[in-house]
Amino acid sequence: MAREILTLQLGNYANYVGTHWWNIQEASFNYDPNADPSEVDHDVLYREGRTLTRQTTYTPRLLLVDLKGTLKFMPEEGELYQQRTIDEEELVAGIGWDSGKVEVIKKDPVGKSEYQRDLGEGAKDEGGDEEEKEKDYNFKDTVQDWIDFSYSRFHPRSINMVNEYSHSKEENLFDTITNGMELWRNCDFQDEITDKVRQYVEECDGCQGFQTLFDCVDGFAGLGVKCLEHLQDEYGKASLVFPLIPPRMLNFKNADETMTTSIRVVNTALCFSNLIESCSLFVPLSTMGRCWRNLDQPRSFPLVCYEESNLYQTSALLATFLDTVSLRYRMKNPSQGNYLPSLCADISPYGRKMAAAGLALPFGMTSSEDLIDFLDKHQQNLHTQLTPNVSVGNKYLFQSVSVRGIPRNKLKRPPTAKSAQRQQRMAAYRCDSVSEMVQFYYQCQLHASMSHVTACGAPMDLRTPYPNEVLQSRVGFDGFLHDFDLGVKQKVISTPTLATIQSSGDLADSLDSLHREVNRIKIAKISRFAESGLELEDYKESLERLLDFKEKYDDNYEL
Repeated sequence: MAREILTLQLGNYANYVGTHWWNIQEASFNYDPNADPSEVDHDVLYREGRTLTRQTTYTPRLLLVDLKGTLKFMPEEGELYQQRTIDEEELVAGIGWDSGKVEVIKKDPVGKSEYQRDLGEGAKDEGGDEEEKEKDYNFKDTVQDWIDFSYSRFHPRSINMVNEYSHSKEENLFDTITNGMELWRNCDFQDEITDKVRQYVEECDGCQGFQTLFDCVDGFAGLGVKCLEHLQDEYGKASLVFPLIPPRMLNFKNADETMTTSIRVVNTALCFSNLIESCSLFVPLSTMGRCWRNLDQPRSFPLVCYEESNLYQTSALLATFLDTVSLRYRMKNPSQGNYLPSLCADISPYGRKMAAAGLALPFGMTSSEDLIDFLDKHQQNLHTQLTPNVSVGNKYLFQSVSVRGIPRNKLKRPPTAKSAQRQQRMAAYRCDSVSEMVQFYYQCQLHASMSHVTACGAPMDLRTPYPNEVLQSRVGFDGFLHDFDLGVKQKVISTPTLATIQSSGDLADSLDSLHREVNRIKIAKISRFAESGLELEDYKESLERLLDFKEKYDDNYEL
C-alpha cells in the first residue's frame, strides 16, 4: 500500500536543512539490480515522473519556498524539465526583423559553485550515482547559500520564490510573522501554493499526511502557520511540523540587535501559539541550547566538532536527525504503528502537541563491542538534545526512537561462543533484534514511560556534500569508534545514528521561559507588527493560549 507524504520547506534555513536531508536520502539510493533491496521505501517521500523528452525522473515530493535571489543560477522550474536554450542568432531570426535593427540585451549568468560546476560537467553517471572523488570543496567556508551544495534535482512545481522580498546577506527584509500572514492573503501566491499541494495530493494513492520545515523566527513563521491551517482545513491529515531556529541571524531592516531580538521572540511565541491549533505535532529544532532572548549555548556532541554559527554544518546535524527519526514512517513492510499519524498520536497525549528532539551522531559504539555491552555500560542519555531551552529527564516520557546502522552480528555473542557466558547472565541477552534490545534498554532506564523503537540495518551514508569534517578522529570509516584515538582522521563513509522525539513534562520549562521573555516586550513599541495587521487583543489572546498550553505539561495537570 502506498504511504506518500508531502514535504514543505519554508524559509532559508529550512532549505539548508532540507537540502542536506534530500542529499542524504539520495546518497543511499542503490542502482545495482543485484544489490540487496533497501529497507527504506523511498516512494514515501519521492515521486516518479517524466520530462518533456520522456525521460524518467525520481524527485522529492516537495514544495519549497524562499526569497527572490536565493536560487542564483538555478531556474525556478528546476533543471530536469528545462526547455532547450535558444541562442542569440535563432532568437533574432525568430523575430522576423532586420537583424541590424535588433538590440539584444544580455544578462551575465550567475556563477556556480565549484561543486555545482562539477555536477553539471558530469559528476553524475548514467545511473545517477556520484563518482567517487577525493576533491575537497571546502563547503564550510565557501557555501553562500543552500543551492551551492544541493545534489538533488527538483520537479518544476517544487520551487517557489517570494518575489515581494529579496534575499540579502546584509539584513533580513521579511521580518514579522504578520508580514508572512499578509503574504498568504495575496490571492495569487496562495492560489499557486494550494494548487500545487492539490496536484501532489491527487497523485498519491494513500497519502499519510504532511511534514513541514519552516523558519519560525521571521516572516516565514506567518507563511508557515497559514499554510498549515489550509492543510488542516482542506485535507485533515496528520501534520508533523519542525519549526527551525538558525544559530545566527541578520538584523531585520531598520532594526538594531536589541530590536531584532525582540521581533524574533514575538515571532516565535506567536508561531508556537498558532501551531497548537494547526498541526498534529510540532518539534522545535536548533543546535543552540538557548534561543529566546539569546542565541547561545551551542549543543555539544561527544564526537562532533562544528562551528556553532555555520549554517552549512549546523543544518547537516538537524538533517541527520530528520533522516533518522523519520525512518519510523518510511520503512518498507511497516509494522503496526509505523505510520506518520501513529507517531503524532503516540507523542501528543492529552493535547501535548509540542515535543523535543534528540540525536546521537555517531551512535557511539566501538568497532569491537556488541550492542548489549554498549547499552549495559551506558547509563547516561544516548542522545544530545536538539530542542532549545529544554532538558528532558528520565521519567513519564512518551517517545519514538529510530536507530540505524547496527548489524545483527553486533547485537550479542552467539550462545556457542566462549565470550558469551558473561552476556548470557544479562537480562537483555534474550532480546533477538536491535529494536527489541533498545526497547528493553529504555524500559530499564526510564521510569513510567512508553517507547516505540524502529531499527534499520543500513547506516547513514555520508557522501559529499555532507560535512564529514565535523566527526572527530576517533570515528572510523564505518562510523564505529576506534578503541583509542589514532590522531589521524579517516574519511567516514557511513555511520550508525539514533534519533528520538520525546514528550515530557520537562517541556513546560521551555514554554514557560518563552512566555516569560515575550511578556517582557512592549509590543506597542514595535510598530511594524501593528502596521502589518497585528491587533492588540489578538496578541494578548495568543500569549494566553501559549500559557494555557504550557499548563498541560505541568505535573499537577488534571487529565
